[in-house]
Amino acid sequence: MLANDYTLELSNIFHTGQVEPGSCFQRLCGSVQTGLILKDISLEVRAGEVLAVLGSKGSGKRALLEVISRRSRGPTRGQILLDGAPMTLSLYQRCCGYVSHRTDLLPSLSVEQTLHYSANLSIGSQVSGYVRSSRVRQVLADLALSQVARRSVANLTVSEHRRLVVGMQLIKDPVLLLLDEPTADLDPLATYLVVSMLSSHARRRGRIVILTMEKPRSDVFPFLDRAAYLCLGDLVYAGPTRLMLEYFRTIGFPCPQLENPLMYYLCLSTVDRRSRERFIESNTQIIALVEKFKLEGAPYRPSTPP
Repeated sequence: MLANDYTLELSNIFHTGQVEPGSCFQRLCGSVQTGLILKDISLEVRAGEVLAVLGSKGSGKRALLEVISRRSRGPTRGQILLDGAPMTLSLYQRCCGYVSHRTDLLPSLSVEQTLHYSANLSIGSQVSGYVRSSRVRQVLADLALSQVARRSVANLTVSEHRRLVVGMQLIKDPVLLLLDEPTADLDPLATYLVVSMLSSHARRRGRIVILTMEKPRSDVFPFLDRAAYLCLGDLVYAGPTRLMLEYFRTIGFPCPQLENPLMYYLCLSTVDRRSRERFIESNTQIIALVEKFKLEGAPYRPSTPP
């Protein structure tokens, strides 16, 4: 049984897998089919926190989620612990949830019917019908879907559809929720709504939320407790967002005033391919940033709660 103050810990994760077609990794390495996708990844997330995994296409964001969720193909080295217990497939299936970037739903079902269907599949044999119905009502309220509960899936907006997909996982109240690009293709207001709701859920229920983002907006910064920047499978930074600006400032990369720090450091962690000169310069800089974090990043990953 997991405690209420659990922690997810990743230690020295290496993963070799399929190279994503069209990714920066493939463009750099040519026609290679497999490669080292994750390189010595160590990070932690605690109950009540939201971790944003940030990086450009091919940085290893999705691979990281797949390794944590035991979905990955190919050899993986390192240790993944949830509350001190190894993350086996059985533990993951029992205590965790995964929201894919694209999920097809039955268009003729209503929002409420879809959640009931999901509840019956995921927790039907574990709780009474009353508890299942209560969970459905709670998820509808938490995700601002009560007003569209009787609307068919086919008539939902993109934002409503995305929140419904999230709700299908929240029904079973997972200890750890992984989300692959939950804000992709959403407008600014919908993005704010989704991230704020995930943050509220994590803090209120004492759960861990890990989401990937490719274009983070500045207004979601307050809802992100931790950030991990990836570039070609390497960590540029992993730690609390409240310490992130201080860390980059101390190594000579302060965020300019009026800049979105999430996006500024994402650009800093991305290979610039606009010209041969910029490619060499940015690649050299990223290699230095990765080595810098290995040497000086430990103080920004506190092992005790602040």
